[in-house]
Amino acid sequence: MSVIGVDVGGTKIAAGRMAPDLTVHGAVVIPTPTGAMAIVDAIAGVVADLARESPDEVRGVGVGLPATIDAVTGLVAHSVQTGMTAFDAATPLRERMGVAVFLDNDATLAVLAEHRLGGARGTDDVVLLTLGTGVGGGVIIGGRVFRGGRGHGSELGHISVDGDGPPCQGGCPNRGCIEAMCSGTALTRQFRAFAGAEPGSALGRLHAAGRLDSRSGLALAREGDPDAIGILTVAGEWLGVAVTSLANTFDPDVILIGGGVSAAGELLLGPARAIYQARALPPTRRAPLRVAALGAEAGMVGAALMAHEGVES
Repeated sequence: MSVIGVDVGGTKIAAGRMAPDLTVHGAVVIPTPTGAMAIVDAIAGVVADLARESPDEVRGVGVGLPATIDAVTGLVAHSVQTGMTAFDAATPLRERMGVAVFLDNDATLAVLAEHRLGGARGTDDVVLLTLGTGVGGGVIIGGRVFRGGRGHGSELGHISVDGDGPPCQGGCPNRGCIEAMCSGTALTRQFRAFAGAEPGSALGRLHAAGRLDSRSGLALAREGDPDAIGILTVAGEWLGVAVTSLANTFDPDVILIGGGVSAAGELLLGPARAIYQARALPPTRRAPLRVAALGAEAGMVGAALMAHEGVES
């Protein structure tokens, strides 16, 4: 008996089949369509393809969404990237696929994967930040996933680190959130602002060519461009402020940074770690701060694990 995990992102949907030994097979990636029902259709289609190729029966499907999921109603409460608001995604998926379907927030599933199979194995208390287009968060407390009273907890990306900072994105009414300071979107904004002021810089030349975003800016930083490194350093320091508060709040065994921006590695984590070690309370600064282990597959693996644990319970 196997299960299928599906990770829905703003630009792509990744899916794979998890065997009983928890290994993942046949992973596929397709573009994310526009519109809530179009996304449901795409999920059902990729699951059907994987199920046909499975050597054994598929018992359940886990789906991770960049969304808050209401644990009481089962509805997708809100998701900017997918356009789902008070949307019932589970029912049409169950009807289309004929198996048990489990939904959760994508970052929550990523921390589940890291705890069970990745960089937090053997620990009891974990904090994960996923730095991508936005910033997601996941928390493990006493070996169990923390979701809050209605499943809306662990929205760590919307903790404010600068009360007078820039407005947050995606309909968040807060200012200076981690997402507004450290996400890929925030880095793109910061790279382009510098490029506009310094058109003769490497960032400025990229911008003039229409090729400047968070990925190209990160690539410049890894090549040693001092301006790109400087912007990453500031973002890393804001990340360190956030990590300090998270360490003082949860006293975790490990703090993990995932998502596409984590590709910056020590260019981002070095400044963050310096702030964290200087500012966190001495008992809570024990937790190592490091890049998550499972990379881009964490959400998909976590979705499959959720389905595996759901059908086994």
